[in-house]
Amino acid sequence: SGKDKETKKGKKGKKVDKRVTPTGKLKRLSDEKILKLWRKKCPELQDLWDLDSDVTTWEGLSFEDGGEPGKRRLTHIELDDCGISGDLPEEIAGFDHLQVLALDGNDITGIPAAIGALASMEQCYLSNNSLESVPPELGDCVSLETLWLNGNQLTSIPKELGNLVALETLDLSDNELETLPSELANLDLLEQLDIYSNNFKKLPKALAPGGSMEEEGCDIVREEP
Repeated sequence: SGKDKETKKGKKGKKVDKRVTPTGKLKRLSDEKILKLWRKKCPELQDLWDLDSDVTTWEGLSFEDGGEPGKRRLTHIELDDCGISGDLPEEIAGFDHLQVLALDGNDITGIPAAIGALASMEQCYLSNNSLESVPPELGDCVSLETLWLNGNQLTSIPKELGNLVALETLDLSDNELETLPSELANLDLLEQLDIYSNNFKKLPKALAPGGSMEEEGCDIVREEP
């Protein structure tokens, strides 16, 4: 139901969220089965992960200690520079204990709306991929502290990223952005915002040089270090 969305702080309560995600179905699958589904859809993971091996030994994955065999909870995905291409599958929505998603330096072209179900995710690294957009639902990942989207082909950023109340570091550098949503000024805990190497024509007042975000202590990096 979309009712929770309507009453969220800062929303005007005018639209009910009708998007359908596969999370209900996936909740009934173990993390290990979801990983096997992802492997089946991704040729690069078929090369990386041996189906005859225990899933908990697969490269780039970390699981919580303990738990029954076959039901261990995935906490980290770290698959930088693995040649993963195409869109990330909706199945990732089932990883409800995931804390770190690190997929830098691949050829990922799309992020599913279902990513919004990852309420435990604290770090998300998607830099140096082939993303032209990210879904508004990324703003539902309210535990996020670090978000790297640099080195893509993003032309805009959804205003819903202003809902990431725990966010401390946001890297949007080296994209094709012409402006930024004023809602980013709602990120009271943001310590560093990298925005260099974009195509800005205009920035909201709060994000402009000497604006309220800098006055409140956010380091806005406007030139490549």
